[in-house]
Amino acid sequence: MPERHSLLALAALVAVVVAGCGDNAEPPPREVTLDAMVGANGLSNEIVFTVPEDTRSVTIVVEGAATALYALGALTLFDGIDRVGLGAEPIGAAMRASYDDEEIGQMPGGLLQSIRLGTYTHVYPYRPGQEVPAGQARLRVASDAAGPVRVTVLMPEEDAANVLSLHLIVISDTLTDPNTAPFVTELERIFGQAGIVVRVASVERITGSALERITQSTEPQESPASQSAMLPGLIGDDARDGLDVFIVESLPSGIGGLSLGTPGPPIRRSYYFGVLIRGGPGAVPLARVVAHEVAHFLALQHVQNIGISGAIYPDPLDDTQPGQGNLMETGTILTADQAFALTRSALLRP
Repeated sequence: MPERHSLLALAALVAVVVAGCGDNAEPPPREVTLDAMVGANGLSNEIVFTVPEDTRSVTIVVEGAATALYALGALTLFDGIDRVGLGAEPIGAAMRASYDDEEIGQMPGGLLQSIRLGTYTHVYPYRPGQEVPAGQARLRVASDAAGPVRVTVLMPEEDAANVLSLHLIVISDTLTDPNTAPFVTELERIFGQAGIVVRVASVERITGSALERITQSTEPQESPASQSAMLPGLIGDDARDGLDVFIVESLPSGIGGLSLGTPGPPIRRSYYFGVLIRGGPGAVPLARVVAHEVAHFLALQHVQNIGISGAIYPDPLDDTQPGQGNLMETGTILTADQAFALTRSALLRP
């Protein structure tokens, strides 16, 4: 009799598990927020989350101390493969060397990721051939400083989303309205190469902010304390979809535009939410600069970056070449691989 009871209990347990896997089971959420702690070894405890079926990308946003550098120390999806693969060198020292000394901010390891101060963002996949298998996934945060972090994981559905809304915010009382037909037509033409439909959802003007002229920038990307990172605070945390494009009267010499992320966090409350553009040029040149900076925010690196040492850091894509008129140099062309990366963004809507 005891053996029969055990068999009945096992059968009941199997029935529950099977029922939980059926059509009536609740699918895992497409956005999760979890807290973690980075230890003295530069790595956080393991964070576990579940990737739903039909997910087009996994966007990971890490928020921590404004003076600390962050990246991923490990990322393992359901296939069991760690995409980061850090070596044995001290993590914090390697991050500081890339960010401060080389001014490139590229994390060591097999995953192309941009180290950031305060708030870090990564979008996977970022090139064709990278898969996002459904099921349990794990990550660890890497940092040069021990302490608490908050991790938000966004997993948008593969639903053919291709609409990007832009909100033009003119930080000036003298610049003219940039939302003209030639400006919109050029934006539509550039992003149309990637199958993305751009819509100017709104235009507003903010005066008296003392941020009309941005006089400083920080390398390799903007810091939480920079003037540029103050601009998103003028808008606040509202519920509208799309990306904010701040058009200012001036930027530091030689700079026509800045993205607050490469990629940036698709979270409106972040001080890194948006791109900056110097107003003044004609509609078509202005559209090209907007497209370049928005492409940074969604996904794209420059075709090549050069570090302080003179070393060349190419983007991770197979079909981009220097000197071919690419948008991520000084032209307007987008390749098929760049189109793939852009269309992984969680900011796109159906």
